Amino acid sequence: MSATRYDAIVVGGGHNGLVCAAYLARAGRRVCVLERRHVLGGACVTEELWPGYRVSRASYVLSLLQPRIIRDLRLVEHGLRVRVCDPSWGTVTAAGQPIVFWEGDPDRTQAEIAAVSAADAARYPDWERMLEHVAAVLRPLLLLEPPPGDAMRTLATAARSAGLRRRDLADTFRMMTMSVGDLLDDWFENDALKGCLASTGVVGVWAGPRTPGTAYNLLHHALAVACEAVQSASLPAW
Repeated sequence: MSATRYDAIVVGGGHNGLVCAAYLARAGRRVCVLERRHVLGGACVTEELWPGYRVSRASYVLSLLQPRIIRDLRLVEHGLRVRVCDPSWGTVTAAGQPIVFWEGDPDRTQAEIAAVSAADAARYPDWERMLEHVAAVLRPLLLLEPPPGDAMRTLATAARSAGLRRRDLADTFRMMTMSVGDLLDDWFENDALKGCLASTGVVGVWAGPRTPGTAYNLLHHALAVACEAVQSASLPAW
């Protein structure tokens, strides 16, 4: 075989490797992607693991896919379609009372919570607003090269640029380091509700709800906007 020269070789044809290769190719580089399996996609592969049942092997959310990537790689033109699961998730209390979270109906979600705790239902809208305020600071930073120097100072600058109050900035700093269990104890009283919300703080990180740093893992899911971006007429620019 004659030798072939490449500007870059990407080892692994999973979703991250494919995105990396696609951007390199867009920049005019000659790229080779190496994948040991017979199918591309890595954790995002959908396969028939049991006769008659096709499932994702590992990926359970799409919403962390950045709108910029969707736009730059023209994924909608290439067939990307998103069907939002609503209700998205839920839990059941020890007494058998369900709590269901509705993506498109926050009032209905609040009513579900009120069935187990009126106090928690009253606080839930403020909880959602707090997450969005903190996420608004972090979203623009996700695609930036990590700056040299003090990361916390950079975060504070971004927060001020986003118009956050000192209280919101304090919430941001706390959520970067605290456990998801401690965070939820500050906000809610019902254990079933806290356990359900805590699940997004520990998924994929091999940690428990009292492990420092898991509050950020919960926040990371609040950064997600890809589903809304695909469904909307115009993709938001980050």
